[in-house]
Amino acid sequence: MSLKIYISHHKPGAILEGECFVPLHVGKSISFQNIGCVGDDSGDNISYKNPFYCELTAHYWMWKNDHTSDYLGLMHYRRHLNFSSNQEFKEDQWGVIPAKEKFQEYQRKYGLNEEDISAHLENTDVILPKKWDVRNAGSKNNYDHYKRSNDLFIEDYQAALDILLKQHPEYRSTVVEYNNSSYGYYTNIFLMRRDIFEEYSEWLFGILDELEDCISLQNYNQQQRRVFGHIAERLLSIFFLYKEKESNITIKELQRTFIDEQEFNGSIEPVFDKNNHPIVICFDDNYAHSGGALIQSILEHSDPEKNYDILVLEDRVSQKNKARLSSLVSRNKNFSIRFFDVNAFGVLDSVHTRAHFSPATYARLFIPKIFQSQDKVLFIDADTVVNDDVSKLFDIDLGGCLIAAVKDIVMEGFVKYGALSDEHTGCMEAETYLKEYLGLAKPDEYFQAGLIVFNLHLMRQENTFYSLMETLKEKPYWFLDQDIMNKVFHGRVKFLPMKWNVFHGNGNTDEFFPGLRFSTYRQFLFARKEPSMIHYAGDQKPWVNKSVDFSDLYWNALRATPWYEEQYAKYLLKEFDLLSNMQASQNSSSLGAEERFRKRVRPIVKHIFPPGSIRRKLGVRVYIQLLGIYRKFRYSVS
Repeated sequence: MSLKIYISHHKPGAILEGECFVPLHVGKSISFQNIGCVGDDSGDNISYKNPFYCELTAHYWMWKNDHTSDYLGLMHYRRHLNFSSNQEFKEDQWGVIPAKEKFQEYQRKYGLNEEDISAHLENTDVILPKKWDVRNAGSKNNYDHYKRSNDLFIEDYQAALDILLKQHPEYRSTVVEYNNSSYGYYTNIFLMRRDIFEEYSEWLFGILDELEDCISLQNYNQQQRRVFGHIAERLLSIFFLYKEKESNITIKELQRTFIDEQEFNGSIEPVFDKNNHPIVICFDDNYAHSGGALIQSILEHSDPEKNYDILVLEDRVSQKNKARLSSLVSRNKNFSIRFFDVNAFGVLDSVHTRAHFSPATYARLFIPKIFQSQDKVLFIDADTVVNDDVSKLFDIDLGGCLIAAVKDIVMEGFVKYGALSDEHTGCMEAETYLKEYLGLAKPDEYFQAGLIVFNLHLMRQENTFYSLMETLKEKPYWFLDQDIMNKVFHGRVKFLPMKWNVFHGNGNTDEFFPGLRFSTYRQFLFARKEPSMIHYAGDQKPWVNKSVDFSDLYWNALRATPWYEEQYAKYLLKEFDLLSNMQASQNSSSLGAEERFRKRVRPIVKHIFPPGSIRRKLGVRVYIQLLGIYRKFRYSVS
């Protein structure tokens, strides 16, 4: 007996283990997401109807493309049947078992394996979820339950019933019985013998096809547009209520389970069979234009004989911007771009952030978890452009090193000038922070995380991902995930030439960097002559200030993308506003009160706390601590 249960997924999540389970990405034809499984967009399909048909696009795909399985089933990524050995568990008012277990324990506890499932199929033709009583939701019967819903319109359901009775008039008494009953098989979950599945599918989609000619979705919101999926739940109940009376099929009912929290446990497989170079970039919608400039620069400096497999770890990037990003590489057969939602990782909901950093900044910590087949992966920050072929980095022999990266010369300056960490990490001087807080035996080997080559083959052997997660949970960090990686990878870093991560200077190239060790400063100047990658770290981005170093590289790359006109318009608007404010200031008889205060206080502060003095360091420490107290007070009041 061959058995396949298809699990509909629409976002990254936990995937059931076992050959009988087939995860299926529903709505794949209208999604830019990659969630680590095949889509419902191949063969004969209705994938594009997913916003209206929900999991029925998986049902249709099974019907049209699985021609060999003896039994076919459908479940959802969070909703499954309880196949454990006839054990009953407590249900909530919605008739489901709310599961709180970790996913592997959950799968074991509820018999989600081929052996337990096969045992339930003995002398059974169909397995359906246990009937649910709509009176638990305050409804009188199934018809009333549909009518009462805020997101359903009874006229649509009635239209479906009229079509059903026109096509199959013998169902009339069954329709009346179901509508007056308070019990039904909800959620479109099932497991059926092939011939019954074929008959039900022909019957169901025959009704829904005609229904498309009878209803309009004008002014329907996103939830209301799922009308075909909702109606199918009722039609399934009507079909099997009729079949149970008119034929000799055996139906078994099982409890439904619902698991809320689940971590992605799948894998992103390579796009290209040979010569694959996986590249990871992470950004949200605000940085889509910068990510586009980076991808364009990678494209312009690529080798046509090599394949570039780009994965964007995205945080709510719009469909419009995903389409734009995809268009950049669409004409290049040696390029692929895919998207993965970083919100698939629940741990990001509780991570420490500060300033402009969002939880998504920790996404690169999950690279060893996402990629299970690749030996190396290159990560590049979104606020960069490259000026060289990045595939060269894959040729570097990492040996026993876990990563390859460039030393962070800004941190060298922080150590020299005694910069203080934030209030969450004790306002320590940079050198003390690196040695004592991070535990780095050689603080001078602190690396910058804007470009990293991950040695995934070695990381899998050493279970490095576990170390990253444990370090993440341990305490807050000044530079967030960059500090976590420096702590975990310390002593296992192959340092790249500085040209592979050249800091653009953030507007103070001639002030900050000459103060570094001359050997470092010399390397900095040499790397800037022929940079392989420019990193626009800091607040002075080229789209904010065109006068910063290497801004032309960003604008030249952006020029070949769909964002150029709108970004340049935004920049000109900012310049116009700045000019207007300057003119208004010149025409004003006096400066604003705040600016007058700053102008008077700044010389006094500089006199009392001279730059580089111990007094200034103490003053800055006190200021940061007071700022932290103020913020806590402000948040507690608000």
